[in-house]
Amino acid sequence: MIILSIFQTVEFYIVAAFMAAAVVAAASMPSRRSSARMYTYGGTLRTDAAMSEAGIVAQVNDSGELVIHRFGLDNLTTSGTYSIAVTIIGFDVTIEERITCDRFENTPATAAYVSLDCLGPERYHFLYKSEATGRSESFSLNIRPGNRIDRLLI
Repeated sequence: MIILSIFQTVEFYIVAAFMAAAVVAAASMPSRRSSARMYTYGGTLRTDAAMSEAGIVAQVNDSGELVIHRFGLDNLTTSGTYSIAVTIIGFDVTIEERITCDRFENTPATAAYVSLDCLGPERYHFLYKSEATGRSESFSLNIRPGNRIDRLLI
């Protein structure tokens, strides 16, 4: 009888409520993020009058590589350089565009493209940032051959 009287005390129910809250808090904690993988890819500048607004087209080719076409570049020549830095943490991908220009050539560059081979056949969340223009865009894309997405940089 005395042992069962513990279930009638207020202290027991306070400790039980605290333990239940601790279990719920532990179960709702976010999972730990994996380590970051970083890659750098060199792209190619070209002249293309298809789109005049700043934007990107991301398309997965038949071999599973993600090809990014960047449109709407201003004040560049084809002798400049276009590269991107890719940071992958889990399924979150951050792409930072890096552009340098050479003003000694007269052939203007209005577009660029680069091919990424570091992504597996999964659904990724992308953040594309352009340091030169201060514009960015985010999107999700399933890396499967034929998938494509068009976005304007804002």
